[in-house]
Amino acid sequence: MDAVAKDCVARCRGLAQYTEEPGFTTRTFLSDPMRGVHAEVGQWMERAGMCVSVDAVGNVRGVYASRNAGGRRLLIGSHLDTVPRAGAFDGILGVVIGIALVQLLGGRRLAYQIEVVGFSEEEGVRFGVPFIGSRALIGDAPDDVRITDAIRAFGLDPARVNEAKVGDDALGYLEFHIEQGPVLESLNLPLGIVETIAGQSRLDVVFEGHANHAGTTPMHLRHDALAAAAAWVLEVEREARAVPGLVATVGRLEVSPGAANVIPGLVRASLDVRHADDAVRHRAVERLLKTATSHETRLDQPSVPMDP
Repeated sequence: MDAVAKDCVARCRGLAQYTEEPGFTTRTFLSDPMRGVHAEVGQWMERAGMCVSVDAVGNVRGVYASRNAGGRRLLIGSHLDTVPRAGAFDGILGVVIGIALVQLLGGRRLAYQIEVVGFSEEEGVRFGVPFIGSRALIGDAPDDVRITDAIRAFGLDPARVNEAKVGDDALGYLEFHIEQGPVLESLNLPLGIVETIAGQSRLDVVFEGHANHAGTTPMHLRHDALAAAAAWVLEVEREARAVPGLVATVGRLEVSPGAANVIPGLVRASLDVRHADDAVRHRAVERLLKTATSHETRLDQPSVPMDP
């Protein structure tokens, strides 16, 4: 088993070299480096005895079916794309482990089929639309001309996207994933079981003030949008710390006009809020938006409890 584990690690590190950004691992939905990933993953699937295909949204799919296997199918998978400058194991580990499990079967007969899926996209980096690959499997492919054009440019047929949908023969879905946070490490535990996929809100938030000269406008006459946004960022931190299980992040600030000698007149900020209970998340978002001038919701993803 040690040899299998080392091989999985080596494969993940090898796939990290397929990147849009030399020196880092950055691989977005149907970008050119994804062709190399498809080739490598497809070869590993074939060697493990799977029938391999790439569906119309770019998911790599390998099916293992022994002679007496019935029509029902267990899906194992994760994603092939990355965030900018990602680690070597995020997402891809679940695909590589799935292939390794099929290899360990060594042709053994099963009463069901196993399908290993490498999703073309989860992170939403290229177009701001997450879960393109996995949504296609449940018949919910995004209707976006940018995505359709990218599919066509990659050499796939967007008219066949609906064919990616999994049928009623699915037994279930299993995903192995490296923990992206520090919880297991802090507890000195090697393994955790996910109970719930947290619900997520992503928003663009705007603060409006009045731009003016930094040298001639006295402090009591200023309407500094960045000062308001800065106070709000601290409020986001306080809110998240006060509510058990809540996490909230302001990851981006765009300051206008963005000059050192001009009081900021406009600030655009991102807000990411997550919690396992959607009602708790929505109440937190509502509180955090009270001081903003305006906002736009980019994503409202409900929580998903796992099979107990």
